[in-house]
Order: sequence, then C-alpha cells, then structure tokens
Amino acid sequence: MKFPHFLLVLLLIGLASCNNSAKRDLDIDTDKIELAPVKIKRYEKALFTINPNNMKPGLKAIATDFPVFLGVDLDDTLNIIQLNQFVTNPLNQVLYDSTLSIYPDLDFLENELCLSFKRFKYYFPETNIPDVFTYVSGLLYEMPVQFFNDDMIIALDMYLGKDLEAYRKVGISLYQINNMNRSHITRDAMYELYFYHFAEKPGKDFLQMMINKGKHLYFLDAMMPRTNDEIKIGYTAEKLDWCWENESNIWAFIIENDLLYSSEINVKRKFFVDGPFTSDFSSSSPARIGEWMGWQVVKAYMNNNAEITLQQLFNENDVQTILKHSGYKPPS
Repeated sequence: MKFPHFLLVLLLIGLASCNNSAKRDLDIDTDKIELAPVKIKRYEKALFTINPNNMKPGLKAIATDFPVFLGVDLDDTLNIIQLNQFVTNPLNQVLYDSTLSIYPDLDFLENELCLSFKRFKYYFPETNIPDVFTYVSGLLYEMPVQFFNDDMIIALDMYLGKDLEAYRKVGISLYQINNMNRSHITRDAMYELYFYHFAEKPGKDFLQMMINKGKHLYFLDAMMPRTNDEIKIGYTAEKLDWCWENESNIWAFIIENDLLYSSEINVKRKFFVDGPFTSDFSSSSPARIGEWMGWQVVKAYMNNNAEITLQQLFNENDVQTILKHSGYKPPS
C-alpha cells in the first residue's frame, strides 16, 4: 500500500531510534566448512592449442571435458567451420595471447572462489556448487559470467585490464573498462550466482527496485565480507566516498520528490541504469545511486533484525516490511 507523503516521512523519522544496532558480522569461519577444492577447467587453453587445419579430431578429443562448450554435433561441417573461424579470428587470437599472458594460472581465482563457495554452502547447505570453466568469448562484455545448465563459465578476456586497446576499439565505456580486471572476477561470479539461484525481480516501482538491488549487494557482503565495497558495487573509491558524504542528501531528495513509489521509466533509468554519473546530482556522483541506497536499507534491516536469516531476506517479497523494519536513517 502506498503511504501518503507526510505519513511516510513520520514513519521514517519515528524509526530512526531503531537504527543503532551493531553491524552483523558476516565474516564467518570457513575453515570447518567442507568443500572440495575448486578446480577451474580452462577451455580457452584446450581450444586455441588445437591445430586449426585439423580441428575435428582435436575437438573430439576435448569434447568430453568441455560439454558446456562442445555439446554439439562435431561431425557437422558447419560447426567445425564456425569454431575454426573463431580461433583464427585475429582479434580472438590477440585476446587469447593476452589472457594467457595475464593469467598463466588461476590459482588465485580458485582460492577466492573456494572461499566464497564455502560461505555459500554455509548459508545454503542444500544447494550444489557449480563446476567452473573459463574461456575467451570474443569480448562478450555484457555477460562476462554466465550459467549454462549448472555450470559457471567465465570469460577471461573481459578481465584483461584497462590498458587493453581492444576494449576501446569495440566501444566499451571507460566506466566499464575500469572494472574489467582480476579484482572483479570473483565479484562478478558471485553476482551471477545470486541471479542464478534467487532470480532478482525487476521491481514495479522505485522502492521495489531499490530493495531488490540492495538484497543482491548484501549477498555479496555475505559471500565476500573482506572485499572492498567499491569492488562489490563497481564504483571508484572517489565515487563511493561521494555517496557516503552525501547519503543524507540523496535520501532527502528521494523522499522530498516522492520517488519511493514512482514507476516512471525515466526515474528508474536515472537511478538504476549504469553510466558515468547520476544526472540529478553532480558529475562527481556515481550512477545507480538507487542501488546503493537499497544496499544501505537492506544492511540496516539485517543489522536491526538479528533473527532474520539470509534465506529469509531473499524470500521476503514485501519491500514495505523491509523498509519499515530497517530503521534506516542516514547520518545527519
């Protein structure tokens, strides 16, 4: 139910006294959580070392190890031609060489994923942990991490660092390029893991989008409690500092302009779509401010309600309940 503006303001002010609970400790002890070591299967190494002039036998030799990529008819000449064109494409060869140079091994990623998967197993013990594959995608920048069936596949060519000229040549924006490095691989993997298991809802209005996005980021808090917030949300340190310094102003703007229950497309685009900054604020602001605000509300909700589990948070579809019981109030 939509609250009248003055009642909503009174409600938020009245709940401010509840916003004093201690921060919930999400850095659980993972040493006692049993999980087989993560062993990443590198499809790009297997594929690009096949002789392009004699691909069929080479592909058949690795097909059983990489069914997520090669679950096709390898006696079909068209499939062989397409794979040959992919590996002989000059751009893809550059991407593969760069990938191999930057990631000769993936020990660091296996260790990071193992820690996060242990945390996932702690909170959701009945859920299977995916097998993980890497590959060169040919700059599939809109989907750097994906799930196929129950397998997680990671496009390593989307994490080659901001100096890779190929990113600029295909028109990827600078604010996106800044996050295309090794520090963001596990973050993106966990972000996609949430999508796969909990299917984030789009949200019919501002409040619903804000809370749903906040849940998603809180999932990253639980899976990666030692990771910096700028990595989790994809902001620079300066953009994140701007949010903290202007938290009360952002919240006041949302309330005073009656945005919480707005379903206008332009409003949602301004506050939830990626970009260099938020047009209603200065160029020093980040994009997706609604997402950041939702994160703060959800954190307040979980901090103020110690009995609520992570699963219960994700199952709670009444965003008004979350807002009401969060006791959220930005610092004055």
